[in-house]
Amino acid sequence: MGINLIACDRDHSFVIPQDIREWLPPEHLCWKVLDAVDEMDLSAFKAGYRADGQGHAAYPPGVLLALIVYCCSKGVRSSRRIEAACLDDVGCRVITANHRVDHATVARFLRRHGPALNALFVQVLALCDRRGLVDLTAVAVDGSPMEANAARFSNRSLERLETIISQSEAGIAGLMEETAAYAQAVESGEVGEAREPPRESSATARLSRLSDRLARACSAREYLYARARPSAGEIRIKVEAAERMVVRAEKRLAAVTAAHQAKLDGYARRTREDQASGWRAANGRPPVPLDASVVVGRRRARLARAGAWLEGARSPRPVPSPTARASLSDPDSRLMLDKHGGYLQGYNLQLASARNQLLLAIELQDGPSDMTALVPVVEQAERNRTAAGITDEVQAWLADCGYASTANFEALAGLPLFVALAREGPHSGAPRLDRDAVPAGQRAMAERLDTPAGRSLYRRRASLVEPGFAQLFQRFGRHLNCRSTGRVDTEIKLLGTVHNLNKCFRHSPKSSPLTE
Repeated sequence: MGINLIACDRDHSFVIPQDIREWLPPEHLCWKVLDAVDEMDLSAFKAGYRADGQGHAAYPPGVLLALIVYCCSKGVRSSRRIEAACLDDVGCRVITANHRVDHATVARFLRRHGPALNALFVQVLALCDRRGLVDLTAVAVDGSPMEANAARFSNRSLERLETIISQSEAGIAGLMEETAAYAQAVESGEVGEAREPPRESSATARLSRLSDRLARACSAREYLYARARPSAGEIRIKVEAAERMVVRAEKRLAAVTAAHQAKLDGYARRTREDQASGWRAANGRPPVPLDASVVVGRRRARLARAGAWLEGARSPRPVPSPTARASLSDPDSRLMLDKHGGYLQGYNLQLASARNQLLLAIELQDGPSDMTALVPVVEQAERNRTAAGITDEVQAWLADCGYASTANFEALAGLPLFVALAREGPHSGAPRLDRDAVPAGQRAMAERLDTPAGRSLYRRRASLVEPGFAQLFQRFGRHLNCRSTGRVDTEIKLLGTVHNLNKCFRHSPKSSPLTE
């Protein structure tokens, strides 16, 4: 008796249902995506198409949008992989009505409708609110680096960029002179029949490469100068840090000076006592003068350096430093520390996450520091909440010590803000601090955190926002496909929209539609 196996006859003829609605079960993801897109306002997308019926027929924007959202939900973000999915993914075939969408069509759609794609984030947030998924008891803000579509080794200094610009300009000028000289020689009849003319395709390709390199180098140079001009908030933060260093250096210098002066006074007093009692040379070697003390000299030098740093922070020079670098591939990206060690070329991704990791805002910060990102992220989250028609107010804003600054606290004084002033331990709330060691502008925050309610609220910070990064990176990866701030912002807004939409799918009852 042989092995009992299931027959797999590939020569057998199968009858595929003619009704496309029978290809997949009703609870499949593609039907949920189509229902969600039907509920969205796509007027911003349709406004970009001709209304006179002329030109080549285009795919409906709802079809392309549903296709992109469906593929992103499955972790497929590349336009070429989306084209391949239209061939071998039944869900894509259902969405496109069995059409195979070209990758160029998908890429042009994403590039053309950037503002409309950004606005979808608010529409999906409103859908989540109608499903009762928005809980604003506490909202946590945090940041994490995300890899840009640029190599870290493509960074160049200002001096190197100037050299590249000069070489590219000289190469373009030489190519144009060579082409003009050949054209003039042809007109005058000086070119013989044996001499072959320069290849047009080769000259065009060389000109294209030189022009592209020149444009990217100029863009990187402009970005270096723009980055050298700090904003008012950054200037204030740096001034506050420099003032704290100056105060600390003054205190240490005063302590060291007082200790050494006490030694001098003690020696002088003992010398007078010995002389009065008739003793000679019984007091030991005298201390060095105050100006000759090595310790006092070091403290004075540190105070001078802190003072110079304070003056530089108050009057910043809009000139790139010799150590400043900009990427030729994507000048808007920055070299920043990786969470797992080392450095990466990327952007600082900022999230404002509520309960169940529902995102109120997803933004970009080009700087590696989180300190200057708190106010823009909170304000954008409030604008998104208002635009989505959410009437509930956020009861607590939570952030770690990387966002702590007096400027942030003053800018968000009217909000229930809870920001740690020091690094907290694992599974604990905000650490207790010495009131005297806290700067004057941050003592109110320290008092707010040093209460049972404040510590209980802050303890929720990590569980609100950290899983949000894990879910985003697990689904989409830690890399970006686009370049430049505008296109990258559209890309992450799309990822945030898909993230929230999948939250809505997951928490929606199977027997009810997406919206009521």
